[in-house]
Amino acid sequence: MAETVVGGGRPMREILANPLVWTAISGAAIGYVVMSFIMTATPLSMTEMAGHDFDDAKRVIQLHIMAMYLPSLISGWLIRVVGIPLMMTVGLLAYLGCILLAAAGISFHHYLWALILLGVGWNFLFVGGTTLLPQGYRDSERFRVQGLNDIMVFSAQATAALSAGAVLTALGWASLLMVAVPLLVLHALLMAAWLLRRQPAGAGGRPSPR
Repeated sequence: MAETVVGGGRPMREILANPLVWTAISGAAIGYVVMSFIMTATPLSMTEMAGHDFDDAKRVIQLHIMAMYLPSLISGWLIRVVGIPLMMTVGLLAYLGCILLAAAGISFHHYLWALILLGVGWNFLFVGGTTLLPQGYRDSERFRVQGLNDIMVFSAQATAALSAGAVLTALGWASLLMVAVPLLVLHALLMAAWLLRRQPAGAGGRPSPR
C-alpha cells in the first residue's frame, strides 16, 4: 500500500534521496554557518587578541556586510550565465581564500580582505542553494521541503553564532578558522554527488539547473 502524504507529493525520504536537495540545503546551511562563525568571532579576535581598536573592527564588519549583499545585484545574471554549480564552486573558493588569508596574519588588511571574501562566499553559496532547492521538489511538496530547509539553515546558523565566542576563547583564532574546513569539504562532496547523478530533468519535472 502506498504511503499517504498529507498535502500530496512524495514521502520525505524519497525527496531527500535526491543529492540535489542535500546540495541545496548544505549550500545555504554551510554558507550561513561558516559566515556566522567567522564573522561573530572577528571583532573579538581583532580587539581582544590582535590589539586593533574598535573602529577598525567596525570598519571590517561594515565592509563585510557590503560584500555579502552587493553581489546580489548581479547574482541572477551570474546564475544564468555560469550556472549554479560554478557559482557554488566560486563560493567555496572564496571561503577557502578567506580562511587562508585570515590564518596568514592578524594585520588590519588580513582581517579586511578575509571578511570581504567571506561575504562574497556567503552570497554565492546561499543564493546558489536557495535557487537550486526548488529544482528538487514538486509544487505540492514545496512547504514541507522549504520548512525543513529553513529549520536546518537557521538552527545551524544560530548554533554557529552562539558558539563562536567559546570556540575562539578555547582554541584561538587560527584553530577556529580550521573548524570551518571540514564543512567546506562536506559541501564539496555533496555537490560532487549531485553533479555525478544529475539528470536532464529535475525531480519535480523542471529542467535541471546549469
